[in-house]
Amino acid sequence: MSAEALSKLSLVDTMVTTRAGAARARTAPAQTPQHASTPSPSHSPTSTAASSPTPSLIESAQGLTYNLSPFDDDVRRRAKRGLMDDNDIEMKYCKTSPTDPSEYLFYVDDDITVAIGGERSKPKCSCGLNEGGKACKHIFWMLDHLATGAPGDIKSQTLQLARDGSSLQNIPPAKMIGEMGMENVARGLAWPLQDGLPEEENDVVDEIAEILSVFEPSDALPAEFKKPESPTLSERAYKYHEFKEIITQHALRNPGLFIRLQSVITLSFRGHVFFEKISGRVARAFKALENYIANGPTNAPFEAHDVVSCASKLKALVQSIADYYDQHDEDEPDTKNVANRAAGALISILDGVANRNFDAYANITWGAIPPADYRDANLFTHLICKPDVGGKLFVLDVLQSLPQDDVLRGHGEDIHNLGDKLAKPFVPAEYLNTFRSISQGNRKRAASEVGGGSAKRPTMES
Repeated sequence: MSAEALSKLSLVDTMVTTRAGAARARTAPAQTPQHASTPSPSHSPTSTAASSPTPSLIESAQGLTYNLSPFDDDVRRRAKRGLMDDNDIEMKYCKTSPTDPSEYLFYVDDDITVAIGGERSKPKCSCGLNEGGKACKHIFWMLDHLATGAPGDIKSQTLQLARDGSSLQNIPPAKMIGEMGMENVARGLAWPLQDGLPEEENDVVDEIAEILSVFEPSDALPAEFKKPESPTLSERAYKYHEFKEIITQHALRNPGLFIRLQSVITLSFRGHVFFEKISGRVARAFKALENYIANGPTNAPFEAHDVVSCASKLKALVQSIADYYDQHDEDEPDTKNVANRAAGALISILDGVANRNFDAYANITWGAIPPADYRDANLFTHLICKPDVGGKLFVLDVLQSLPQDDVLRGHGEDIHNLGDKLAKPFVPAEYLNTFRSISQGNRKRAASEVGGGSAKRPTMES
């Protein structure tokens, strides 16, 4: 393989990712170059295969043709096992060596590791069968997969392997990987790439719970799903906890499974499901208050909460949003999206409370006794006007902790609309001032983005 051909290596565009694809490649009509002469029957791969259990020319599982004629019978058998489709070799995961960036490690089934590059001149397999200058089936299997990244004019040729696996078309496999990049190799071949696995077992257990919580049948949030099973769990939820334990045990033994779970159930998807669950719970809390007002705590056909209970539910949801955002590192790729969605969820909760600024007991007909504290009869006054334990400002404390420049810019209109609903004479000055700082800061950022030419909206009066 020439230097020019080496520079064109690309697994992303040329590889065959599935066995079905490989089968189609093998059974597709051959595209024979016009200048090529048709091989005589005595030298064709088919006739050779008929006369020898280990032919000189074989077609691999990836649809490539290899010349094994320079090998003795033992190496031919090894090559055939590695190159053909009946070898039962599966990649668990791969990674770049943490101590040598030029060494590449590939972990296959049966706890076997193939090491390529680094200080080695030829691949090393932990199966122990590649001693004496002979490659094992695992090394030949690796080379065949790497060969799928070669340019088409190279792959159409009959390829030559070194008997010890040190080269393919006279190019060392480590050089091929280095040229393509380990990330591209893993992505092109759909192999799990280990990139910073959690160091502690507890971190893996925690991450698995985060991943599997998205499908939890009772719509439990991640933090709830991580807790021990409750005796009040439904049968489906209890069985799902058992399923989580099985998956966790396998993932601890097989990092490849853990990596695949992370790649399928991405951070973005987990965030989407989390905020869907939050939105559903917020809607149910407000509906439960309506049920209480209409029917009372016992006659309601569905869940019913008085003002204090509804407020408690909403506070818990605000805290869940805060905790979920806090567990994301600033440098994680999805953190900005999580912050944006958290802001949207918090603003939606506050808007829902502002829309319920009325005495819930004023028109009740089922004989309810209003609470002694008038603020406990109104969801708005209970959450916004009544001092909270620790002096927390409902929603605003969490909203203020989010990255203002990156997040609140996308919710400026919603925040402005909330201003009129919150501008009541009985709302504490601290609450209004905090809200004003968020709202005005948002308008200043919006104005600066258009060169400061936009007229500012009037400041909300307390």
